[in-house]
Amino acid sequence: MEGGFLKQLKKLWNNFLELIVPPACLVCGNRIEDRTQVICEFCEAKLSLIGEGTCPVCGSENKELPCEVCLEGQFEFDSARSIFRYIGPIRELIHILKYEGYTYPAGYFALPIAELIESEPSLKNHDYICAVPLHRVRKRERGYNQTDLIAYAVSKLICMPYLNPVTRRINTFSQTLLSKEHRIANLSGAFTVKHKDQVTGKKIILIDDVFTTGSTLNEIAKTLRAAGAKKISTITVARA
Repeated sequence: MEGGFLKQLKKLWNNFLELIVPPACLVCGNRIEDRTQVICEFCEAKLSLIGEGTCPVCGSENKELPCEVCLEGQFEFDSARSIFRYIGPIRELIHILKYEGYTYPAGYFALPIAELIESEPSLKNHDYICAVPLHRVRKRERGYNQTDLIAYAVSKLICMPYLNPVTRRINTFSQTLLSKEHRIANLSGAFTVKHKDQVTGKKIILIDDVFTTGSTLNEIAKTLRAAGAKKISTITVARA
């Protein structure tokens, strides 16, 4: 009874907010017609999509083969794809999602990722989708794991199972200001597989928000590979 009352009260409050606070673009503040749009048409026009011709392994836009990025280090995942370049409104939306408590962008990001999976034959027929995990301390501070939200929304859109077999056992330093070498060292041994039977022989899609050097995705892929994963495909919202 109480739960239903609170749910109804929340709905009435949201309807009230719609009247006094019109939906606004999360980036520029301009009015939009629907909260689910997240950003206005002017900001959306500034989005920079990553086109065709990327490296089939690391997903970089390097047109030369062999890929210089791949030559710098061996990737444990089978493929990496990104939807947007990490500039302009996308960069701001990811920051808003991670640090400002607005979860709306998660659903916005999920749609193009779902469309990519549905349109790309190599991304179909995977066993499940999972997300890059946060350490429990950081998740408690933030209140949620932004990649969990994105991955879960994608799984619902394409009816693919959602599972998180990997846990982050070390609360590592932020990767933001670290060099590639320090990123790798910072993440060494940070992840572990909770239940090996959920990984052995499985084809897995691993989702994250930003691909910078690929160190985080690579370390998780390494952990999954050691547990017997058959195939690991990574997808990120954006690529730095």
